[in-house]
Amino acid sequence: MNQSTSTTAVSKLTLQGPRLVLRPHLESDFEAIHGFSSDPDVCRFMQWGPNTEEQTRSFLESTILNQRVTPKVNYDFLIVVAETSQVVGSFTLRLGKADSQLGEIGYVLSRQSWGQGYASEAANLVMDFGFNELGLHKISATCEPLNFASAKVLQKAGLRPEGYLRKHLLIKGQWRDTLIFGCVKEERAANIADLNLKPHMLSVGEVTAVPLPQFPRVSMAPLARAFAGGSVHNLFMRAGARLGPLTNPMDEYLVLLNGVLTIDGRKVEKGAILFGPGCVPHGPYEAADDCELLVIRLGPPGEAG
Repeated sequence: MNQSTSTTAVSKLTLQGPRLVLRPHLESDFEAIHGFSSDPDVCRFMQWGPNTEEQTRSFLESTILNQRVTPKVNYDFLIVVAETSQVVGSFTLRLGKADSQLGEIGYVLSRQSWGQGYASEAANLVMDFGFNELGLHKISATCEPLNFASAKVLQKAGLRPEGYLRKHLLIKGQWRDTLIFGCVKEERAANIADLNLKPHMLSVGEVTAVPLPQFPRVSMAPLARAFAGGSVHNLFMRAGARLGPLTNPMDEYLVLLNGVLTIDGRKVEKGAILFGPGCVPHGPYEAADDCELLVIRLGPPGEAG
């Protein structure tokens, strides 16, 4: 936590949105909290629950005790509809330690309030609080891969998918996969502006290509971002151009849309699908004539040459 914001952060424990108020938990909130924490549908993707009354009381007691802890590492909010004072869920922001600039968010919402945009509003309030009041550098979250509604909420708040962990959490007696989302403060606005959660067509071959200085006669035209800092792009190679060898942290797939390439003395033609495994050099690719490729690279670019 930044020293200059610590006093503000401790005192500002109520967040106000257009429709919601996020405030500290109270003992009188037990019935409302137990209503959603004991619902099997609500707890389907959670490591905990459905709660017994004893478990809900234990959660509420620990949350209230945390309100008096300083320096704070847990910020727990009850999600309340401002107009009606109806409790619709709970939201948490946790820091690894008191002076950490890294936070993790999590939330739960009552079944009756699903589909009304409350989770998205609450997530944006907490993200603003974490970045602007606590001075955090990055906020992360985890999500069960099949929890599509939660994944959309996180992305609308500015987080992007960054990782996929296989059989990582024990949930309801089964080891389940986990998606990891993250957002760095200075990238949040761009993440939200670039977000498109609707299927759409990419204009392959109709985009502006930028020359690659390290590879003469080769240019790249970005089409879309891919998983974990990856990219979907067109690659154009003029006759005689040479690309690679390339070594990327994660896998890369190349589809030869037009032209003829030579790889290790072997010619490949239009329609060929090439695979470059992560951490392994692949290529070089040499253009026998003008070539166009569609490239799907998972993860950030690696090293060339």
